[in-house]
Amino acid sequence: MSEHPLLTVRNLVKYHHTPNGRVHAVDHIDLDLHRGETLGLVGESGCGKSTLGRTLIRLHEPDSGEIIHHGTDITHLSRAQMRPFRRNLQIVFQDPFASLNPRRTIRQILSEPFSIHGVGSRIEQPSMVELLIAKVGLHPSFADRFPHELSGGQRQRIAIARAIALEPSTVICDEPVSALDVSVQAQIINLLRRLQDDIGVSYIFISHDLSVIGYLADRIAVMYLGEIVEIAPKAQLWNTPLHPYTQALFSAIAVPEPPSVARNNRVGIKGDIPSPINPPGGCRFRTRCPVAMPICSEASPKLLEAGGGAKVACHLVNGTNTVS
Repeated sequence: MSEHPLLTVRNLVKYHHTPNGRVHAVDHIDLDLHRGETLGLVGESGCGKSTLGRTLIRLHEPDSGEIIHHGTDITHLSRAQMRPFRRNLQIVFQDPFASLNPRRTIRQILSEPFSIHGVGSRIEQPSMVELLIAKVGLHPSFADRFPHELSGGQRQRIAIARAIALEPSTVICDEPVSALDVSVQAQIINLLRRLQDDIGVSYIFISHDLSVIGYLADRIAVMYLGEIVEIAPKAQLWNTPLHPYTQALFSAIAVPEPPSVARNNRVGIKGDIPSPINPPGGCRFRTRCPVAMPICSEASPKLLEAGGGAKVACHLVNGTNTVS
């Protein structure tokens, strides 16, 4: 892991404005991503994971905060100024059928990154596309097919090929396997790991599936209602999750060898997730937390160091370094 982060995010805020009010989708997020690292991002549906991923690469415009990539603050760059950074910031979406143009062949889809960024000549690009298709485990003959002629797993391989065409340093993977069969999920995850070894790409892997995150990630960040409540190296988070919300998530994992917290005691979450339009004051998890204290409604906990590279936003943890 490199000493200086590849991607640094500080105090990032993104609101969605609706007729009913302002949705706190991403609220004062701090993150670092290192070269060659996979950072897993987990949380319940609607917690802001996908919005955060899209804001990081400026598909959504941030309301405030800083996004620093390769030492440059890209937060407020214009579209023209962002173009050189697009080579190094790519995304793989959840639904490959929706993200691939159905009117274009695979060759046309994969030629686009090369054409936009002036990579290769018109004579060279066809062979570059075929090599790219082979790199994601498909036969070069797929180049002249349309997306509807491919299976879901094959379409996702093409979406991944498009994302890594220019050998980016950072790829956001926004639930890239959740729409696929389990057997195909494993193939795609192994493909992502192999590509990471080949080109040294860093991933932010967004998922609600902790078993997938546990297999792929080096570090894991846990989101709740627009905020990161815990972030830690995978082994540490897997064995000793500190935040009550993280403990409850891990208690629900349906795998043969769950984390120790799931083996030793099950932590339930009561009630439904509050509205992101009007989140609770203080700690946002307090309305569902089994160990909530009076201070939890009075002050919002800060994401503080908890030892071993972990950071936790919890009054009980910050005060005692443990949650029982």
